[in-house]
Amino acid sequence: MKKWNSAVMSIVAATLLAASPAWAVQASAKSADSSAAQAQGVAQQTIAKLEKLLPYMEQLPVEKVSLDEDSDVIVVERRKLEEDKEAAMTIYLNKQTGSIQSFEYAADDAGDEELSPDEQKKKADVFLRELLGDAAEGYQFDAKRSEELGTPSYQLVVNGIPFFERNLLVSVNGNGEVSGLMANAASNPLSSANLPKKEEAISVAQAEKAIAERMTPAYRLQKDGKSMMLTYHVSWSGMLDAKTGQSVETQHSQFYYEPDLSGALLPVSPQGKTLTAKDKAEAAALLKTIIGFNTEDATYVERAAEDTPEGKVQNYVWKKGTFVANVSVKAATGQVIDVSLEPSQYVEPKQKVTVEAARKAAVQVLQVYLDKETKAVALDASSYLKDPNAYRFTFYRTQNGLPVLNHAYQVTIDKETGKVIGLFGEFSKPANVVYPDPANIVPREQAAKEYLKHHPLSLVYLEPVLDGKRQPNPLLVYKSAKSESVQEYVDAVTGSSIPRK
Repeated sequence: MKKWNSAVMSIVAATLLAASPAWAVQASAKSADSSAAQAQGVAQQTIAKLEKLLPYMEQLPVEKVSLDEDSDVIVVERRKLEEDKEAAMTIYLNKQTGSIQSFEYAADDAGDEELSPDEQKKKADVFLRELLGDAAEGYQFDAKRSEELGTPSYQLVVNGIPFFERNLLVSVNGNGEVSGLMANAASNPLSSANLPKKEEAISVAQAEKAIAERMTPAYRLQKDGKSMMLTYHVSWSGMLDAKTGQSVETQHSQFYYEPDLSGALLPVSPQGKTLTAKDKAEAAALLKTIIGFNTEDATYVERAAEDTPEGKVQNYVWKKGTFVANVSVKAATGQVIDVSLEPSQYVEPKQKVTVEAARKAAVQVLQVYLDKETKAVALDASSYLKDPNAYRFTFYRTQNGLPVLNHAYQVTIDKETGKVIGLFGEFSKPANVVYPDPANIVPREQAAKEYLKHHPLSLVYLEPVLDGKRQPNPLLVYKSAKSESVQEYVDAVTGSSIPRK
């Protein structure tokens, strides 16, 4: 039996999450009879079409449909007998359009050997033509991605421009049966007439100039984990608006892990207050001071010290209602590295404080514990986008006016109340560290030229995602290619690319 490999399954999981963040497997009590009937009707139209294309579905007559009023997804399970515990086929459908988001069939006998890639492609081509009709012409076979994922992959192309993450993956088992399909974000209807045209984009030269302007010098650890080096990296999301030349800062565009340090350094007024807790009582006092969490009416949870690469860490944990409070301390020194309050379940905020107000609150608590020699910190301007449940701001210590990327602090702010619910970082000042002189680095234009040699730009369409919701108007963007051989940054002293291994 051919199963999706781990790379494909990670794509499936991300797609279903983006499409239906509120999905619950069993129908909720809120599901109205009318909406349930309408949703199941739409689902059955698609199921009927699949039954014509996939003869093995006749062997799976028992059907269960699960849906939730708050979800955009219907789950259909097919099995041979009512008493079967495991479904032999599971299908995820878009509730509104009835289109397939994914399905997977587990055959009892799927053949001893897999078909060759060419044979799998032929089977997949025929299936997609029959399933999609004329719409199948918009999907181009992606040979490189098919080889990487081990299954036929197709890329949506409109106006000669690829759509970022609008792909189809097809699985074909050893019997030549189409046993799986994953349609990544392909359920939203498109009108090519409303999409931006190539003529509206700035030139590649202008885009490359915009990249050069975003090259940011920063210190980071050498591969030996001890000495420091100076590097240039691009402070952006990996997507450049092709009309404006600005970085596209949304959750969905964040496919690079380099921080966005394009903003000015933030001046701070450090108080140098020691952040330590030698015992449970001092940990409880910190929770009350920093987060406002009172442990007197909370349940304490005993935890043994954990072994980490940096030594033993003691966690002091309390539970109260739906919240878990934690203080993590280096056992040898008593230095606190994490203070946090996490809900056991996520509740959508009734209202949200602004990002600006949350950032100010984060700086206020951070500077209390910074050493008094710290004059400014660098903010990863995109860090707050990486968690839909709270504002998590990442700051970096600075040296010679430049960020030190291996010395980070994180402050978490509740989106609804604007209060601090997390403080993480190494607040002790590092000793005996030599930092390269920033006066001896190459010009950023030279660094950008080296970067773009290995990460060339190409035009793609992007559907931005804001607050977990896909926006209706796609953007035309310049996207840089990822490189398997070099890092996403270059050596700022030599101007050379840095090998990944």
